Amino acid sequence: MTDLEISTALALAIGWEPTQMLIIAGKRYVASYPNGIEEGYNWTEFDYRNWAVIGPIAEKYKMFPQPYMNKWNVHGWSDTIADTPQKAIALTVIGAKK
Repeated sequence: MTDLEISTALALAIGWEPTQMLIIAGKRYVASYPNGIEEGYNWTEFDYRNWAVIGPIAEKYKMFPQPYMNKWNVHGWSDTIADTPQKAIALTVIGAKK
């Protein structure tokens, strides 16, 4: 999977609908309602590699990656092994939500 595909799959797995997502200049954006639904969408970049995105997701699902033979996995959740802790969390959440 590409980084864009992982970000898209993660957004879908945690509740965004396809109609609440855009791709702009090769980056995934998701809709949010900071001022209430009647005010319309704000679009926020959603990239699993960004700790501001993946950190709260890891916290919510209690998925904390651990080093594993120069790679990363989320022990106790899956056998997914990734090259970064962010990717390990994202792929584990995606797999858990299927």
